[in-house]
Amino acid sequence: MWLRVSEACLYLTVFMLPWQTKLILRPASSNYWEISIFAAFVFLYLSLLLLLPSGLLSLSFWKKISLKIRITSFIFLVSALISVFVSGDFLLSLFRFLLLLSAFIFYCILKQLSPLLRQRLLIIFLISLGLQALIGIEQFLTQTSFASTYLGMAYHGAGDLGAIVIETASGRWLRAYGASDHPNIFGGLMALASLTSLYIFFTEDKMKLRAYALGAYVLFIISVLFSFSRSAALALSVGLILLIWQNWQTRYKNLRPAAALLVLTILIVSLFLTQYSDLIWSRTQINSRLENNSLVERRTYNGRAWQNFKRSPLFGLGLGASPESDYYQDISRGQVKAAWNYQPAHNYWLLAVVEGGIFFLSALAALWFFVYKKSREHRLLAIFVALFILTLFDHWLFSLPLAVLWLAFFFVLI
Repeated sequence: MWLRVSEACLYLTVFMLPWQTKLILRPASSNYWEISIFAAFVFLYLSLLLLLPSGLLSLSFWKKISLKIRITSFIFLVSALISVFVSGDFLLSLFRFLLLLSAFIFYCILKQLSPLLRQRLLIIFLISLGLQALIGIEQFLTQTSFASTYLGMAYHGAGDLGAIVIETASGRWLRAYGASDHPNIFGGLMALASLTSLYIFFTEDKMKLRAYALGAYVLFIISVLFSFSRSAALALSVGLILLIWQNWQTRYKNLRPAAALLVLTILIVSLFLTQYSDLIWSRTQINSRLENNSLVERRTYNGRAWQNFKRSPLFGLGLGASPESDYYQDISRGQVKAAWNYQPAHNYWLLAVVEGGIFFLSALAALWFFVYKKSREHRLLAIFVALFILTLFDHWLFSLPLAVLWLAFFFVLI
């Protein structure tokens, strides 16, 4: 009975990964400075508490992992912990460290599950993302969104100041958010969901499941397009080419499935380009007002991060503490700005070294390298490359509290 309850908690953990249902413990003027308990973490620890007495979970599997990975993981966690004690906001950095530790525990749990159970969790994750995809499509088609406290969703309207939109001669167009804080996050998740659906399509033998996976791919790729995220489109495009090539080479030995998938993708993209060509054109014009502002902000945040790194290169400013540190630096200079002006560096790796320091970044990069080698062995290079591309253009895979669980989930899959 307890094992079934624990399994149900794991299902709920994975289902809640894309949703920001949370209890705010320390409110703040910026989401980056907030401390909250997320529903996904609650279900994760409920599952852990129920599994421990059963004896099914142990650290014995850790002995089978290479010594290099074990040492790297130890350095990663220790350097993250050290950054907590040098942080200007001890509680915030401690909270972020506990999130990393939770992701490590999540990874250890998933590694000990049977392949069948991991496949079920993957399907549940895609179902959850499918619901979010439907929300995102509805947002773009209606050009508005609904707010939900329970789902962690804020209201967005095309005419609202601060909403992420595209400006054309016909007016302001709201980009799809889904249940995320930003269309780039939504687009990135949808790109990963698209590639994961195709992974099931190429590797699954059951025709019914393959048909469902292909239908999910159509839903997810439409969502990527409605997010108008350039980084997500790039990650999906490169990942799609790699996935088709890799599976054609190793499994099918013929062009029929790959050709059919390419025709379907080209058809969807062509219809989208025909219908929304003016929006696509606007997104490609870097000299337009909104696009220029976005580029200036990125340069500002990255330049500020580089200066912060030079201040504290070894152990960083503390996990999660860089935007708040920038805020208080400006106050000390008599420069008072709204909290939303302070954001993390728009690059996963730059943000990691700024907040965690050189040792933390080195261990993190090594862990990614180990996953890269594994992805090549398991024909999952496409998903790894898509993840890596997303890290180059934004910070959300490091800055969002739930992102550490997403990465742990995908790393186990890979």
